[in-house]
Amino acid sequence: MKLSERYNEVRESLPTHEVSFGSGGIKLFSAAELEDGQVGYSVGPDGASLCSGEAGAWQPSWFVIGYETGCGDPLFVDVDVVALPVFSAMHGEGTWEPVQVAASFEKFAQCVEEFSRIAVGRSSPVEREANPVSDEERTSFLRRVAQLNQTSGAPEFWDLMLEF
Repeated sequence: MKLSERYNEVRESLPTHEVSFGSGGIKLFSAAELEDGQVGYSVGPDGASLCSGEAGAWQPSWFVIGYETGCGDPLFVDVDVVALPVFSAMHGEGTWEPVQVAASFEKFAQCVEEFSRIAVGRSSPVEREANPVSDEERTSFLRRVAQLNQTSGAPEFWDLMLEF
């Protein structure tokens, strides 16, 4: 499966492939890592499809672009939707129940940039403990994420990212 040129342009415009925050963060695959990143999701180690199209199964239109580093939950786009909305789903639950993280890949990239800013000086558990996120910073960050996604509230994913 090939991602759109727009995805590649936005992906390459991001200043980083990984943002560390406390004991968690976000890792986005480089172009070279994308194919291997599908193993265990849409394809098995032998290259056989793991997509059945059934509810709760990995869907053929889902393409893993990275993962959340605290728990290893995948971050993926739905390639059947032009905007490429970004989702996450809890790993190891027996069924995949996607939760939208961003309305589009472009919005996700902007959210990652915001997350990068709040992560400065908090990239390890020691740094995060010495420099905790204030209520004002949390509120401002979540408000910005909501604005970027044109929603009344930020997706829960981003609030949880500040907990690691």
